[in-house]
Formats: sequence, C-alpha cells, structure tokens
Amino acid sequence: MSSTTEQPAGLQGIRGLVVIGTVTTGHAIVHWFGQAFVILLAEIVASLGLGPLAAGTVIGARSFSGALANAPIGVLADRFSGHRAWFMAVALAWLGMSFFLVGLSASFPVLVAFAAVLGIAGALWHPPAIGFLSTRFPDRRAFALAVNGVGASFGDITGPLVVGGLLLVVSWESIFRFSFLPVAAAAVVFLLIMRGTSGATAPAHRSMGMYFASLQDAARDRDLLLALIASGTRSAGQLVVVAFLPLYARNELGLQPGFVGVLLALLLGMSMISQPILGYLSDRTSRKAVVLPGVIVLTVLTPWIGFIANQWVLLALVSVVGLFLFSMATLLGALALDIAPAGLASSTTAAQFLLGLGVGSIAPVVAGAIGRVAGIESTFFVAAALFALTVPLVAILPKTQGKGRTPRMLAG
Repeated sequence: MSSTTEQPAGLQGIRGLVVIGTVTTGHAIVHWFGQAFVILLAEIVASLGLGPLAAGTVIGARSFSGALANAPIGVLADRFSGHRAWFMAVALAWLGMSFFLVGLSASFPVLVAFAAVLGIAGALWHPPAIGFLSTRFPDRRAFALAVNGVGASFGDITGPLVVGGLLLVVSWESIFRFSFLPVAAAAVVFLLIMRGTSGATAPAHRSMGMYFASLQDAARDRDLLLALIASGTRSAGQLVVVAFLPLYARNELGLQPGFVGVLLALLLGMSMISQPILGYLSDRTSRKAVVLPGVIVLTVLTPWIGFIANQWVLLALVSVVGLFLFSMATLLGALALDIAPAGLASSTTAAQFLLGLGVGSIAPVVAGAIGRVAGIESTFFVAAALFALTVPLVAILPKTQGKGRTPRMLAG
C-alpha cells in the first residue's frame, strides 16, 4: 500500500501563520452570513406574517440540506485531501449565490427551498476546512481549531451587529441581493492565497475501497460513536437557541433590531474570548476535563433565557451562555478527531455535522411546535434538554492524555 504524505506544519513560521489566518478569515465569512441569516429571518417572519413553527421549519430546512450534503462532501474531501482549498473556495461562492436567491423569496415555500440551498454552503466549508487544519497542525490540534473558531466568533459577532444596523436603513431583500459580489471576490482571493497548499499529512486513500475499509473500522469504535453523538446533541441545542433567541427578543420582548443583533452577537461571539483559552487548556490537560463542566453550565443556564424580560439582565445571561456555546463545539470536534483515524479527518467532521444538523433539522421544528402551544419561552427548555443529553455521553468517555501535544485516547 503506497501513500503520499506531507510533513506536518507548526503554527510558527510565515507560511503556517498565513495558512491558518486565511482559513480563519474564510470561516469568519461563513459564520458572518450564517448568523446574518438568523437576524434577517426574524424580519422575514414579521414581513410575511409567519410564526414560530414556520421559522423553525426554515431553520430545519437549512439544517437538513446541510446534513444530507455533509456525508458525500466529507468522503470527497478525504479522498482528494490535497484539494481541500478548492472545496472551501466553492463554499464561499455557493454562500453568496444562495444568499442572493433567498432575497428573491416572495412566499413561504420559496423561502424554505432557498434556505435549503443555503444550508449546503456550511457542508462545503466545514469538513474540508477542519480536516485540513487537523492534519496540517496535528500537534496543536485543539489550539489550531480554536484559533479557527475565533474567526467564526468574529463573524458571529459582526454579522448580527452589521445586519441589525443595516436593517434600520435598507430592506432585508436588499441585504440578501447585494451579498453575492463581495463573497465571490473573497472566494477568488482565498483560492489565490491557498494555491499549492495541502493539509494532507495523513496517508491518502488511493481508492474508495481503501477509504471505506478505514471507515468501517472507525464505525466500530464505541468511543468515537459516543463522541459524535455528543457533538450532535450539543449542536442541535445550539441551533434551537440561535433560532429562537432573536424571535423571543424581537417579537415577545419588543426589542429593536439593533439590540437583537447585539444579543445574538454576544451569544455566538463570546467564545472569541473563551475558545483559545479552553482549547489550550484541553491540549494541556484533557478534553473531558474542559468539556463536561461547560456542557453542564449550558444545561443549567439556557432555560432561564425565557424567564427574563429585562433586556440588560438578558444581555448578561446571554453573554455567559455565549462563553460556552460555540466553544464546546470546537472541543468536542477535537475530541472526536483525537479518536478517529488521521485519514478520516474530514469524514469525522462530516459525521459530526451530519448528526448535529440531522437532529438540528428536527429540533427547531419540534421546538417551534412546542413554542406555538406553550409559548416561545418553552423553546429554551428544548435546547436545555438537548444539552442535558450531552452530559452523560461526555461523562462516560475516557479521559485524554498529553502535555502540550495533541492528546490521544486512553484505552478502556
């Protein structure tokens, strides 16, 4: 069995910094538009006279299409691991195109269809990008992924803030329609910078038969399956919180779009502070020692969001929840990659997104249906229940070991 390899790169050195900086910037763009969509959805719901169930259905459609796309994209990104930069560039272009299409939506069915098209952009980006970073920086995996997560947090912060401000002067349709050109330009620049760069430090699969043989071995790993399920339930909980916080703040509390943008920015952006710290700690100690307390905090605090009517108290609570919400995604991702074979980095990431978005395509619809009957405040209990399911899954996973280098799972 022959294979091709590329030596791992450290975070030091100009080229390593340029690479991780470019991928992080692209990640920021993906998340900027992802969270901008959530803010804009609250305006679409009001404009078209829709309710919580319809909003949940739109989010569910976006998640469902992303879940379906993750598996084949993960397979292709591992099979052609030397060309992951192309996948990421296409993701950016797809993002701009699908945003433009959403701006043409004049009815609920069309909105659902174009939201499903939008969902594929995340699948095109995340498995190739995380697989790329995981194999290129294996000795600082959690830290590299955390730095990449800072880009996501930056997008999560600025997207809602900028869009909240734009909605004061332009329509939601205009924001969607004028998004294509800047994102297409970003895709071209990204590809030019990343040209000739490969993250494939692991042996490349020379045939699909070899790939699926490795995949079958990974599927028999109990700890890997538990880590993937834990990542999926946490991700679904995040989707519910992100989907219904803007609706609760805007439609129930009557807060202005700008303040709603601040709330969502803090919810998803506070991890910009916490991710590098928690990633470093998990590299130095263990994933489980950091993830388990974080998920418990989410379980306990999330239901209280629906009880608070004071905007400033709500702001403080959302900020605390935000410290752990996205950070746990990064660390659970690193944990699964610790266990998985190195040649399946993109497929492991795809499996995480497949489970998260698969459950996430149902969870917002269920939460919306419950919210329609019991009040939108009840949707935060649905999110807390999903976080609670994550706790025992993480608790029964073994600890990791390693000082300063990427930990590997202990036997047993």
